[in-house]
Formats: sequence, structure tokens, C-alpha cells
Amino acid sequence: MGGGLDRDGDGDGEYRLAPEVLGSSALMGLPVLPGLHVDAHCVTPLADGIGSRAWFDVIALSDGRAALLVGDVIEPGRSATAVTGQVRAIMAPLLSQAHDLVAALERFSAEVDGEDPTCATTVCVAIVDPIDGDVQYTTCGHPPPMVVAAGRARILRSTGGGVLRRNQPVRIETAHLDRDEVLLLHTDALSGPARLAVAGGLAELPNSPAGASTAGRRSDDQSARTSELCRATAEEMLRGGTRDDLAVLAVQSRPGVPELDMTVKALPSSLETVREAVGDWLSGLRSSIEDGAGMALAVGEAMANAVQHAFVGARAGSVTVTAKLSVDGVLACSVRDDGHWLPRASSRPGQAGRGLRLMARGCDRMVISRDPGGTVVELSRRLHHPVSRAVIADRVLP
Repeated sequence: MGGGLDRDGDGDGEYRLAPEVLGSSALMGLPVLPGLHVDAHCVTPLADGIGSRAWFDVIALSDGRAALLVGDVIEPGRSATAVTGQVRAIMAPLLSQAHDLVAALERFSAEVDGEDPTCATTVCVAIVDPIDGDVQYTTCGHPPPMVVAAGRARILRSTGGGVLRRNQPVRIETAHLDRDEVLLLHTDALSGPARLAVAGGLAELPNSPAGASTAGRRSDDQSARTSELCRATAEEMLRGGTRDDLAVLAVQSRPGVPELDMTVKALPSSLETVREAVGDWLSGLRSSIEDGAGMALAVGEAMANAVQHAFVGARAGSVTVTAKLSVDGVLACSVRDDGHWLPRASSRPGQAGRGLRLMARGCDRMVISRDPGGTVVELSRRLHHPVSRAVIADRVLP
């Protein structure tokens, strides 16, 4: 496997790769999940007349599993974005309700109209269980997934079948992922003997550094490896001479995310302690900068408000801060004090509600409740992990 990509497969032109950040099909990024690392890399051509064909999505299921989908639009003029939107609109609720790939696809086939644009796409769907490593997958006219670990690789068996269409028979295969194995799904720019060569090359990439002894370090190493495998697979697909856009998804199980639970004195000196602890905990989740900064701001403001307002005229009590990532990628934080807030009318002019506005800005949902034992601020936000994207510029001829 080489370094950065400079030229195409026949060596007579040059590609310029301009890194960007792009969300998934919904332009929001990939879900951040407590038991799985998920990464993606996509490449889009800028040449005139080349439309976007590749699409992908990752759907967090309520039982802790994740559904990964990759496909290629095969009907000219169809938009990959539109197809992805159609698939997500139908498949996401079906997978969440049925928790079974066969049932979801059968219901999908029954609901899709014959003129729907989803009839003109291939798709590979894989559902991964982070606890036991079990994988269910199907390939509708699409290459099957690859499994890669240090020193070994294999290509899973195709389930056969044609493109995704109404009343398409569904065949399911199963596989198992060991803790050190990465499941790779990609668009159809890579197939046949070339896949075997690429899989072998990926297996030779350096593995995580030796001596990783903590869960946090192992998590960081796994994150780096899934990202590198995505990038390397995309580069090999480009070296094969493809002119289409492409996408690669990688998933690997990771150690569970421990909950944050800390209690401090309600003193100004505790603010920095809480901010550092929350910031360190959030950094291990690999969420987007916007998500992490937003929740850090919200928790920090809730803590500052408790210190400033909950113990006016009384001896400082304590504040407890908790944070937990749900199985479907929602971060829930709480800030509980054991004090008694003064009525809002006693706040300084111009300052009333400022902290609440900042907290609301950093989260999706905020709930404040009070009882004789104190006040609890509950904050939640669905987290996303950025997708790596490269743009292929037009060829620069010698």
C-alpha cells in the first residue's frame, strides 16, 4: 500500500485530493456509538458530466446494533442523495422496529412502488452486533463486505440477487467479527481479483501500536486503524482507474464507554475541574467538534449556574455531574445541585436567562426540574462523527 495518491491507474494524469469534511447521507455525519467505531471515506469527481452515484448510510438501532448500507445508483440521471433519502426514510424505521434484516427487507420490498428510484440501486446491508461480533448481511447486486485484521483478510460470500427492487427475494448470510477485525463495505468500483489483492494489502498495514494497556488507548488505536483502512481502500480503488465517485465504510467493535459520574463542591474553583473532566471524557467519543464543544458549553454553563445561584446566602453544597452515551448515540448529561435557587427576579439586570440560552444552544433537549433536594438540569444531544471526503479534480495533463 502506498502513501498519498498522486496519479491514476495508468500513470498519465494527476489527481489532486482536497480533504474536506462531509456528513453522511443526511449531511450530519456518522453516529457515535458506545460499542462500535464507525468510519467512512468518500471521493467525489469534479469532472463535468460525472454525477454522484455512490451512497452510504449508517443507522443506529435501538438495541445497540448498527446497520451499515453502501450502494451505487445504476440508472442514469438518478441522484445518489435522493436515493439515500428514500432508503433511509423507509429502511431506518423498518430496521428499528423489526430488529431483523430479513423482515425489514421483505417489508421494504412490499412498500416500495415500482417507479421508486430505489429500484435503480445496488446495495450491501450489514447489521453488526458490538457485543458478540455477529454480522447479518445481504448483497443486492453489490460486492460483499471484506474483513481485515493485521496479517489476515477475507472476503465474505455474496448472497446473490439483483439490484434493490420491489418483491426482490432476500437472502441473508452471517459472519463473525473477532475483536481485532474490521468490517469494510465499499461501492462497486472494486471487484473481482482486484479485491483479493487489495484485501491482502490492507492486512499488511501496520496495526495499532503495541503496549496499549488502557481502554482509552485501545479505543484511540482502533479509531486510527478504521480511518486508515477506509483511506487506503479508497486510494486503491482510485489506483484501479475508476472515474466514478466511491465510498468506503469501516466498523470495528470497541470497549464500552464508561459513564462519567463526579461530585464536587459548589465552589468557583470547581468549575475548571468539571470542565476539564467533561472535556477529556467527550474527547474520547470522537464526535464532531461542534457536538463536543456544544455539550461542553452546556454542561459548563449548568455547573456555573449552580455555583452562582443555588447557594446564595448559604454554605456551599455539592454538585454532581454525570454523562452517558446511549446505545443509539445520544449523549445524556445531568448537573444536580443540593441547593435552593433564588427567584429569577433577584438576578442581575440583563443577566436573567443568559445561561439557559447558552445551555439550550449546545444541546438538542434540555429539561430543568426542582424538588426539595435541589435542582437537576438534564441535557441531551445526538452525536455525530465527521466523514472524511476527498474531491478528485479534473485531470491535469502533462
